[in-house]
Amino acid sequence: MQMICHFDVTDFAIWKQAFDDDAEARRDAGLSVLQIWQHADSSTKASVLLDVNDRKRADDWLTRSNALSSDDKGTVTSSTAYFVKNA
Repeated sequence: MQMICHFDVTDFAIWKQAFDDDAEARRDAGLSVLQIWQHADSSTKASVLLDVNDRKRADDWLTRSNALSSDDKGTVTSSTAYFVKNA
């Protein structure tokens, strides 16, 4: 199973550094980064594809990340996440 996250951010570079700094928490949640994209037509949008090893821990990571704006250095203005699987 994978998870796709979309982020609206105020500053991609600062968000990316904060996202990179959160690597240990993602590993602890059973998440592995497969791809990170900065949108071609916007410097304030990012998307991330993650491999999910444990849905419950991934849900807990999402809840924690949404609750702690300090995790993203206050750069995320909105986000969405979708769990997906191969069809």
